[in-house]
Amino acid sequence: MTICPLTVAEVRALLQQRWGASYDVHLIQRQQRIYLQIMWGYLEQRSFPLDESTYLAHLGELVEIVNRMGKGDAVRTWLRTTTDRPRVGKALGLPLC
Repeated sequence: MTICPLTVAEVRALLQQRWGASYDVHLIQRQQRIYLQIMWGYLEQRSFPLDESTYLAHLGELVEIVNRMGKGDAVRTWLRTTTDRPRVGKALGLPLC
C-alpha cells in the first residue's frame, strides 16, 4: 500500500469543501498525546491574525510534521468524514498519537 503524503493545497481544499473556510489548524501536545486541532478562526475572517502567505507557511509546517509522523491518510480521512464543525470556543481534535 502506497501512502500518499498530504499537501498544503489538499488540506486547504478539504477544509474549504467541508466547512467553506480555510480554518486555522494546530498541533497540540497534551500529556503524552499529540492532537491535530481545527480551530474556530479562519483566514477569510477580517479579524484573523495571519495573512494568506503566513497562513500557508504555517499550514506547510504542520503538513510536513503530519507526513513525517505517517498520519497523512488518517488526517485526510478524518477531514473528509467528520460530522462535527469548529465553533467559537470549541476546536475539533484528532488524536495523532
